Amino acid sequence: CKANLCKANLCKANLCKANLCKANICKVMQGQPMQGQPMQGQPMESQSDSSNPMMNMMDPSMMMMMPQMLAMAQMAMSQNATAGGGKKKKKSNWTEHISPDGRTYYYHSETKQSLWTKPEELMTPAERILSKCSWKEHKHAETAKIYYYNSDTKESTWTAPEEFTKMKEDIQKLEEKKEDSDDENDDEDESDKETEAKPEIKKEESDGEEVVYDSKEDAKNAFKQLLRDKGVGSTATWENAMKLIATDKRYNAIPKLNEKKQAFNAYKTQKGKEEKEEERQAAKQAKETLYEYLITHPHMNSNLLYRKANDFFETHKEWSIVPDRDRKDVYEDAVFFLSKKEKKEEAELRAKQKEELAILFEDVKDIVYKTTWAEAQEVLGSYKPFKNNILFENVDKEDMLMVYMEHVKALELDFEDEKQKKYAKERRSHRVNRDNFIKLLTELHGKKKLDSTSLWADLYPTISKDSRYSVMLGQPGSTPLDLFKFYLEDLKSTMHDDKKMIKDVLRQAGFDVEPDTSYEKFHSIISNNEKTKLIDKGNIKLHFLNLLEKAEAKEKEAQRAEERKIKRKETAFKHMLKDATPPITAHDEWAETKIRFEKDPAYTAFPDDNSKAKLFKDFVASIEPESNSDDYDKHKKKRHKKEKKHKYRSKRSPSYNMTGSSEEDRKKKHKKADNESEEDSKKKEKSTDSTLR
Repeated sequence: CKANLCKANLCKANLCKANLCKANICKVMQGQPMQGQPMQGQPMESQSDSSNPMMNMMDPSMMMMMPQMLAMAQMAMSQNATAGGGKKKKKSNWTEHISPDGRTYYYHSETKQSLWTKPEELMTPAERILSKCSWKEHKHAETAKIYYYNSDTKESTWTAPEEFTKMKEDIQKLEEKKEDSDDENDDEDESDKETEAKPEIKKEESDGEEVVYDSKEDAKNAFKQLLRDKGVGSTATWENAMKLIATDKRYNAIPKLNEKKQAFNAYKTQKGKEEKEEERQAAKQAKETLYEYLITHPHMNSNLLYRKANDFFETHKEWSIVPDRDRKDVYEDAVFFLSKKEKKEEAELRAKQKEELAILFEDVKDIVYKTTWAEAQEVLGSYKPFKNNILFENVDKEDMLMVYMEHVKALELDFEDEKQKKYAKERRSHRVNRDNFIKLLTELHGKKKLDSTSLWADLYPTISKDSRYSVMLGQPGSTPLDLFKFYLEDLKSTMHDDKKMIKDVLRQAGFDVEPDTSYEKFHSIISNNEKTKLIDKGNIKLHFLNLLEKAEAKEKEAQRAEERKIKRKETAFKHMLKDATPPITAHDEWAETKIRFEKDPAYTAFPDDNSKAKLFKDFVASIEPESNSDDYDKHKKKRHKKEKKHKYRSKRSPSYNMTGSSEEDRKKKHKKADNESEEDSKKKEKSTDSTLR
């Protein structure tokens, strides 16, 4: 290929078909012998055919033409070297690079100089012309709008200056002229190649049948497929493509050259898009590969800086194939993923540590609800399962404290539960003891040994011998004596209902309690009746005493009423004697005086004559002081003074008034006091009942 055989019009010799490039023609052109080629002065037939397989593959006619072909190739190389010697350019020391922020800069390998502007050596002719203009074209960073800046006057404008526009037009005309000249040269070369290639193509067509296409579109597709099959790239020139496709029968699918070029350009455009897509996919795959490589590499973590990561991974293939601008983004994504992953793993590790610590605290029996955090740390420090467990090497103290507090709280709850259970059990036991003691009292009541009037001192010898009494000693709450009192109060609480039943029974029996009625007689009437035989014996006795007290009070009241009646008769009799006319004197006798009062009601009210005589005698004795006027006046004054004194005291003191009142007033006050006491006793009974309940 270096010999430019095509340009030397050597295609007629079918060198490409003979694969002579593989036969080291290039070496031959440089003066080196080709394998299988005879040395000077040595016949070709004397060389072994097996030394070069390519030589064995050639036809005999081709072998005969080999010397002439070699001579023609050497001559073409010399011509090309002469023609291209003047066109060979010297390689520039300036190279183009891209900074991390995406800007282009230029670097000189010898002077180590860096520039943001393009050196003149790398400029095209058009760029050299533009560099002489003071106006430069720029793009706004935010709006991406084109503006123009004059480096000499420091001016800027949105519209293109006239000087810059004129220079652009000159450059465009220059490029058009150059393209036209290049196209003419290319057309001449291609026409020559076409004419040179035609005999060969016809030769191939003669070997195979000519392909006929149904439409022009099918022919274009066949031509494009030919380019694709031969591996023509998007940057290939028409000359390079001709070398690959000219010998194929699909080359003549499109007869006209300009149509072939159009199809070739369309193919290049499509191929360029495909290559860009392939590059994009390759870049994407490279970034994905780098991302997977970074997140799985053991040296990589979320705290590793990009600078250190670049130093570490710069020799790794996965790192180097990704451009620097994309590499940093992939690195940041990997760091973000690793950060989330590490946080998740840390959270899972902490949760696992807490779980294991909770189990560990359950196993440590030395930690109780009263253990402090400092004491718990000492216990854990000496506990082998904690010290030897790798999981607890880097455990957080705060997590340990939280687990400890939860464990201690659970222990406190367990302790309180046990305490409450124990307290409830004791209370049940105490309640059972009280219930058993009440059963004991009930048994004594059933045996008629206990009633509402019983005394603790009388029953203590019997009660103290029972175990139900002894188990209650020392326990909190009500004592046996309290329960005994409460039991008696319960018996007495039925007194009101028992009274009604007893009254009904006595009314039916027509029995009234008199002051001389015996309890045995009263009890026999009550106990023989079905309604009242179950009434408490003490309540019966209390009711009997109440009825007996009432009977005695009634009898006393009758006696007092009789006495009051007699007193009224005596008073009326005294008034009769006092009002007698003529007045009775101290010397009058009853036998002589009574005749005067025989028809008076006050006289007839006393049937007994002795009583009348006694009253008359007392009256006469009371009027004897009147015989002596001085003594009588003194007695009268003394009596008046005494009455006045009593009157003053009655106004001053209510108690004196009560004591000095009449008998009826005293009875009313006594009765009122009795009612109040009875009401107080009832209230006391009700309060006792409520307390017991």
